[in-house]
Amino acid sequence: MSTFRRQENDELSIVFTSQEAHVLINLTEQLIELLADGDGQEHQVDPLLQVIGFSSSELPPEDPVLRRLLPSAYDDDQEAGEFRRYTEHGLREKKKAHAHLIYEALLPQDEDWNGDIPLDKGKIEVRFPSADAMAWLGGLNDLRIALAVRLGFGAERGKPGQSDGVNDDSDANNSESLHKKYELMIESDPMKAVYAVYSWIGWLQQSLLDAISAE
Repeated sequence: MSTFRRQENDELSIVFTSQEAHVLINLTEQLIELLADGDGQEHQVDPLLQVIGFSSSELPPEDPVLRRLLPSAYDDDQEAGEFRRYTEHGLREKKKAHAHLIYEALLPQDEDWNGDIPLDKGKIEVRFPSADAMAWLGGLNDLRIALAVRLGFGAERGKPGQSDGVNDDSDANNSESLHKKYELMIESDPMKAVYAVYSWIGWLQQSLLDAISAE
């Protein structure tokens, strides 16, 4: 299984199979599209507000994944709405930037690249400076949250005071619950593959944390 490693030049590296790279490319593309301002809701984004970093909406997103990724900061609807108006656009941009970083690192750098990665290419090595490690962690965590919601778990989490950290107790409990759900799935259930990807991204997160802390 792919593992992050710290190099002597303070870079981090990982070798993906072409299939693994395809999975991450597709997921990050979907996440970037989902995080695009507007959220498909019936309102126009004010260009002026966008320039200065404000959102034109005070309402939580309609999509359950976005409600987890862009949670309300307060229990009170009015306070939460005002806080969202000043912060949501910036948070979307930050999460999109993290996803873009992962996406671009996976794309071949060959001048003759035609926009596709052959599935028979074999191995794809990715290297990035250690300064980008936290952005990678954030991007992987966002992908894992999105998959958890699509699996039907955790759509109502992300409330004020709750954590989505990779190592908190709630995350461990969620993983255990999802694993039990996975064991009950029949082989033909398409969500079984989604769970496998969810579990794999969790492995990547832990591997990256280990590489960051390694001397």
